[in-house]
Amino acid sequence: MAKDTIKSVVVDDVDMMRATLKKVLDGFPNIEIVGEASDYESAREVINECKPDLVFLDIDLNGLTSIDLLNEITCSPKIIFITSHPDFAIKAFELNAVDYILKPISGDRLKKAIDRVTELNEEAGMNVLGDSDERFKPDQIILLNFDSKLTFIKIQDINYIEAFGNYTKIYMNDGKLSITYNSIKNWDSRLPGDVFIQIHRSTIVNLLNVTKIEKWTNDTGRLFLKGIEKPFEISRSYFFQIKKKYKV
Repeated sequence: MAKDTIKSVVVDDVDMMRATLKKVLDGFPNIEIVGEASDYESAREVINECKPDLVFLDIDLNGLTSIDLLNEITCSPKIIFITSHPDFAIKAFELNAVDYILKPISGDRLKKAIDRVTELNEEAGMNVLGDSDERFKPDQIILLNFDSKLTFIKIQDINYIEAFGNYTKIYMNDGKLSITYNSIKNWDSRLPGDVFIQIHRSTIVNLLNVTKIEKWTNDTGRLFLKGIEKPFEISRSYFFQIKKKYKV
């Protein structure tokens, strides 16, 4: 098996759909189909047995919702949902699905989703934070991946960072997004403490872009960033630390 081969399982309750998808996937040399399933129970068994890197998963499996299946498997494959139901898209992305593709399948859309899986796998092997224990300087330059292109960026141009499963989403001041294989904890240990603050177990923000902080319910807070309408939640413990450190 080639190093970059993506072991995959196809799950759909329609035989013709599974056959069609497998035929399309034949055109992707890095995809190796190691199993398939037609219902909820067999999908759980096949995924737990094969421990694939990727699952192509239909939402409706003979009346059961496959999203619940993700709580019953013993591995953590990447998921590409392929379905006729648009209603579960938000929930799917909350579960860190790579993509949510509506039937009939578009070859171009499928290619983009598989390219994204490949990109995430490559990022998993690249530690953008390096092995040093030293904190970055605000004007220090690092490499991040944007749309499959490595780009040099300055640390101070990061707007905020959010946890994304085993990955983190890095949002830049110009709106660009990079997804890296690193934890919030690792980022917090390397970012300059006079520019970045953690406001939640899953969120770090750039202090230079904060426009307002206000009290909220149950001793929590809300923080607003330049150019972003939706407020960010500050958890109770981090709100206490922020007030203690910065309040005059």
